[in-house]
Amino acid sequence: MMNLHPESPEPNPARRWFSFIACGALCVVVFAAGVYFSDVMERRVGDVYPVVDEEAVEGNEGEDEGEETSPPEYAAVAGALTIDWIAPDEQPSYPDDSVFDRALCYGDGEYGGENINNCAEDPADMIRWSYKLGAVNGGAYDGRDLVMTSVPVAGMGTYYEVYYLLYDPAQEQAPVILDTLSRGVDWMLSSYQGTATGMLGEARVAKLSGYVIDTEATIPELTIETTLVEPPPGNEFAFIGYWQRLYSDEAISLTGATESVTLSDGKTLYLWEPKVDANGQVQDGQTGIGQNLFYLVDEDGRVVFYDLIVPFFANQVNDGSPDPSTGVPNVTWTNGSSNTATYLKGAVGGCGFTTVTHVVSQSVVDTLGLQQAGVGITPGRGTETSIYEPASYDISYYDDAFNSITWQSEDPKTYADYQHPYFYFQDSFDRWVEFMSNELVPPVECGKPVIYLYPEKTTNMSVFVKPRGGFSYTEPAYNDGWNVTAYPDGHLVNRADGISYPYLFWEGRGGLYTAPESYWVVAKSDVESFLRDTLYKMNLTQNESDDFIEFWLPRMQGAPYYKIGFHDTRVMDALAPLSLSVKPDNVFRILMDYAELQTTGSSKPPARLPRANRDGFEVIEWGGVLR
Repeated sequence: MMNLHPESPEPNPARRWFSFIACGALCVVVFAAGVYFSDVMERRVGDVYPVVDEEAVEGNEGEDEGEETSPPEYAAVAGALTIDWIAPDEQPSYPDDSVFDRALCYGDGEYGGENINNCAEDPADMIRWSYKLGAVNGGAYDGRDLVMTSVPVAGMGTYYEVYYLLYDPAQEQAPVILDTLSRGVDWMLSSYQGTATGMLGEARVAKLSGYVIDTEATIPELTIETTLVEPPPGNEFAFIGYWQRLYSDEAISLTGATESVTLSDGKTLYLWEPKVDANGQVQDGQTGIGQNLFYLVDEDGRVVFYDLIVPFFANQVNDGSPDPSTGVPNVTWTNGSSNTATYLKGAVGGCGFTTVTHVVSQSVVDTLGLQQAGVGITPGRGTETSIYEPASYDISYYDDAFNSITWQSEDPKTYADYQHPYFYFQDSFDRWVEFMSNELVPPVECGKPVIYLYPEKTTNMSVFVKPRGGFSYTEPAYNDGWNVTAYPDGHLVNRADGISYPYLFWEGRGGLYTAPESYWVVAKSDVESFLRDTLYKMNLTQNESDDFIEFWLPRMQGAPYYKIGFHDTRVMDALAPLSLSVKPDNVFRILMDYAELQTTGSSKPPARLPRANRDGFEVIEWGGVLR
């Protein structure tokens, strides 16, 4: 033995031989215990999910010690998989896959790792739902179980990552992740459909040692049809978004749906009627944003929403995609003129529209005194649909809208200043649908979102924001994008006029919107300290927080209490997509929404607050719902 203390006497030789013997015996005991423990663990793990390579598991477990893990293998199985499906209401839960969970828990990004519910404390405690959907029939994966795993990612609201995997019931083959079928969805129906590797990110993919990622296999039944049709000459329905598997059983149980549609392929669409409590509030597990939409339950047990297409309504196209709520109706008015104006088909609220289709009850229609104002003409068919508008707008139903248009106008206006401000038609389900002229859309919008740019070096770049409902004001002038020179300290120069600005400023209207899922109830006297503390926790700078409070605090002084919530980057990207000609390292966006309260109430704070990274080229944006 090496003497680590040269000044100490050498050990006794007899004691040295005793040490060798003791160490040898200890090694034998440890080895035997390890074999026994490994056998027990293999049998236990094998009962839960297919056994993966022993070294791969050890590599994952050693991540905290910095041990390297081998990446997953990639495969490409051409063609579509044939699935023997289990009925959605009979699909059983599937045992958890602790290796996959460990990978999901890895990292500390804004949407992954520590933000997965309970993930940071112990992956075994994380919340997830796994269901066996059926089995593969034929081909390279014959006999594999098809499993869907949904994982909630907690932040300002709950976002769900959804993955599709194939497991070998015999536990002889590695698990397969179907890369092309991943989905993500939040409570606003803003759906992500891309690749599993894209949603996981590089850091988490690297932890999937022992797995196979198939980049080509598809399942036709899980390909969303953008348009559904009734047998000719029936209605058509446009895809709007997904909802979670978690609540599919509640959708299936809605046998009291007042309307259903049998489609050309034999499937049935049902009218979505969310359950409400005694106060008329949508219950947990339902989505009010699906009001007036139709739904079906996909083969994987998830709810898919569709909107009835109005045959004479040509939807606007924003950012390459049709806007389901805004467009130009193909209407011929009674005086023979053709409509050229834009109308909103959805119900206005927040900084966008709260329902895709604004259905007005028969009891309200009875108070409007409707009279025929023209016909809607279906292109290509020439069929006509009667269009109605009120004989007079001097009724209480229009008071709020009237107050809005007078408030936002420099010169006092009345409804007489507008051509056909509202019109109505009755669809094939006897629902009255309201259309509002885009000129009348009230000034409830995304208020003063400001964008700060922090490049690591002085950089010329272009910045693009595309709010779904368009801009009402920008500074500097937008001109199909802002072309600026941005400096590391945050100030920028607009290259069109050479003027320096502290940030880019816009106001406008977003897309499909619902109030934040989480919120705080705050006394008026505490609003400023609450905002400062919350913005600090989100890692905004003193200057950014001061700008925020300077604009919003004066607008939050008229009530004794305030209900305050925030939307995060993911929701802002859906409401008003942001892009830059120079790719930033990090983008952090928040949108505050608040409501006045006359009495205090309970808060429902988010599980975690997102934080700006402040690393590399950072883009920061804050805004609020202007009321």
